[in-house]
Amino acid sequence: MNTSQKPRATRQRRGAPARPPRRTLPHPRFTWYAGVVVMAALEIVEWPLALVMMIGHEIAHRSHNEALRDFAEGIESGA
Repeated sequence: MNTSQKPRATRQRRGAPARPPRRTLPHPRFTWYAGVVVMAALEIVEWPLALVMMIGHEIAHRSHNEALRDFAEGIESGA
């Protein structure tokens, strides 16, 4: 690090509450994917089948969410 550059300190306004550090949440279906990977690692299911299961699950979840959005838009428009 160049000695002429100092790290910038962030200032907090007086009386403002301290913000907790922001945490990133894991993927909502992370545990499902982890379970499939564990089953494939233990050879309960084969790797190609595990991949097909994960891809199919993600596609089904996304299309389900899209169908729900379309349904909600239809209700909002009064159709």
